[in-house]
Amino acid sequence: MASPNMNMDSEVGAQFVALPDGRRIAYREQGLSRKIAKKSLLVLHGLGCSRVAGMPGVSESLLEEMGVRIVSIDRPGYGLSDFNPSQTWKSFCQDLVHVADSLELGEKIWLLGYSCGGAYCWAAARYIPERIAGIAMWAPAGNFYWKGISKTERNKIIGALNFRTRSTYGIIRKVPVQLQWMCYAYVRYLCVPAVGNRWVEDAKNMLSAPDAQNLEQFSGAFMARDTIESAKQGGKGMAQDAILVCSDWGFELSDVRDRYQGSIHIFNGDQDLMVPLGLQRCIKGMLPDHVHLHHVEGEGHISAFCYNDKIHRKTLECLFGGVETTGKVDESQLFMRLEEQAQVKGGSIISETVKGPLTLNAPYRIFITVCILALFKLSIVV
Repeated sequence: MASPNMNMDSEVGAQFVALPDGRRIAYREQGLSRKIAKKSLLVLHGLGCSRVAGMPGVSESLLEEMGVRIVSIDRPGYGLSDFNPSQTWKSFCQDLVHVADSLELGEKIWLLGYSCGGAYCWAAARYIPERIAGIAMWAPAGNFYWKGISKTERNKIIGALNFRTRSTYGIIRKVPVQLQWMCYAYVRYLCVPAVGNRWVEDAKNMLSAPDAQNLEQFSGAFMARDTIESAKQGGKGMAQDAILVCSDWGFELSDVRDRYQGSIHIFNGDQDLMVPLGLQRCIKGMLPDHVHLHHVEGEGHISAFCYNDKIHRKTLECLFGGVETTGKVDESQLFMRLEEQAQVKGGSIISETVKGPLTLNAPYRIFITVCILALFKLSIVV
């Protein structure tokens, strides 16, 4: 069984779980202690994020009221968790089991996955269904090529993505295994240098208007720190996630249906340009008895979930009881944000230093850019 290392990392306040193969998984706890918490929730962050995110801006008073302990981890290659170059969907689920046992999360665990973290929730429902008590997902990434999603539906879903997400997906999906190193180079030398405030400003221009407003008013400083923390290993985890998500997943939703018996709550904004609501509607159609789809009206990929006390409460209630579990979220009851949550607390301060070389000489930068553009052209033609 994996064993926890309870020593705090001096730089960022992380704790660690030691895995059987010698790797370490970094984690952060919020809410009640394991001794008094009624429920524990394991949170899986999105692409380019870290354990720092958790439920972004969640109120400690809400966690106390609901009796919840939150454990947020860095996935391998993010933040302070050791990279696993051979990671698969299944191998990560094995890591989850070790983390759950080490931190005494229970025989059956509750999962919350945000964006790309949702993809790993789907994997958990497939590969370790006997260990999962329930799942909530915020705008979860999915496989556009799952059987049951028609070509027409797939084209509509992909067409609803913003240009950068759509083109990146098309490129990575067509990159042969022998050239996947280019994805790592692209992330390390072109994406990682843009974390922090540059990421926030770029997101304001790339995402929907509700997201831009949320970043400006509530979550910008927090998200900047989170992206900095995520990139401490040069973006290895981010590149690996992108390759896994854009490739064949190796399992179908029918596998989830046949193995997992619990409920799945999916929340998605209809202004989300990163993960379209249309994807979740297709999934709901394929898993009608498992999926409770919560359509968040007028909100995007960030605004629906970051510094949003009502969505945080709704999510916890759907997982642990107390509310009706189907239908749309009542818009009149949404988005009452606590502005004081927007202040990053001292215990969450993250070092601004990203370790390792982050820049290339001009010829190498030009070379990588030309290669990516060539692949992009291929993805348009093929």
